Amino acid sequence: MPGRKAIEMGEGTILVSLPKEWVRKNGIKKGDTLSVDELSARKLVVRPYEGGDEEKKQIAIEYPQDDFSQVANDVTGAYLLGYDIIRVVGNRVISREDRSGIKATMRRLVGLEIMDEDSKKMTLQFLLEPTAIVPAQIVMRMSGLLDGMLKDVAEALSKGDPKLLALVAERDDEVDRLYFLLVRATRTAIVRPDMAEGYGLSPVDLLDYRVLASFLESIGDALSELSQKLQKVLGVKGVAKEYAACVTTLKGMNDLATQGFVSRRAGRPRTISKQVRALAQEVSDGLAGIAKTPSGDGANTAETLASLDQVSKLLVDVSDLAVITQQIS
Repeated sequence: MPGRKAIEMGEGTILVSLPKEWVRKNGIKKGDTLSVDELSARKLVVRPYEGGDEEKKQIAIEYPQDDFSQVANDVTGAYLLGYDIIRVVGNRVISREDRSGIKATMRRLVGLEIMDEDSKKMTLQFLLEPTAIVPAQIVMRMSGLLDGMLKDVAEALSKGDPKLLALVAERDDEVDRLYFLLVRATRTAIVRPDMAEGYGLSPVDLLDYRVLASFLESIGDALSELSQKLQKVLGVKGVAKEYAACVTTLKGMNDLATQGFVSRRAGRPRTISKQVRALAQEVSDGLAGIAKTPSGDGANTAETLASLDQVSKLLVDVSDLAVITQQIS
């Protein structure tokens, strides 16, 4: 749009006209209220006023359904689609078991709280302010959790500690919570350009973060499964040590890959990608060595090796995503 001149009206009041095409497209009429948000010292965002709580996105979910899992899935889906208020409305009393199931679903969804509840209804509301959700910070938090999971797996293998391995699966629950929050944030920002600008991200950037989050969530799932499979390795001399070396290398890949994506604009994603691929080759060589080692007691299983290889490939995908993103931008 061409520049528009500022007109002084009265004591220091400055007026700027709005483009006719934008006014027509957004249905703005004389007397309507507009919202003006300050994004930075030199940026303002003007948009149609969306009102207060009465204008929040709301949805009603029917209870009961053929299977309670449908209710839980509907609550999760409404959260991901950016609904602010989710009402579970029953045509009969919500059972204690199903009420507990709804609350269990909520625990996976950051920022969702119960605002009202009676025998036939539960009202859930998302309470986080959009400005408090920063995609880059969420991604780094997810990566930090994965780093801790990898560290615990390596330490458990070195010490033969089954309890430490058991903690890894619990950490994956928090990775999933952050994944759902990031999906909600990116979906909402794609349909609200002012929010995307507040994040300092373009629509393409938002999609990249969505893909990255999917990779990290898949890594968390793979590590959770791996921690169960590796229970058989504990105590098997030699083999556990070789597995631990591979996991330690994966930890280094995770540190490099995520940092490379977040700092891809100012960083050197190609150099980092080469480093990640070099580490991936080390993992591949290590897995090949384990496959040739007599392990006994079913410790050396194809599924365990495949899980480690999957994590390695996903981390390579993360570093490659940073390279692709930099090329597009």
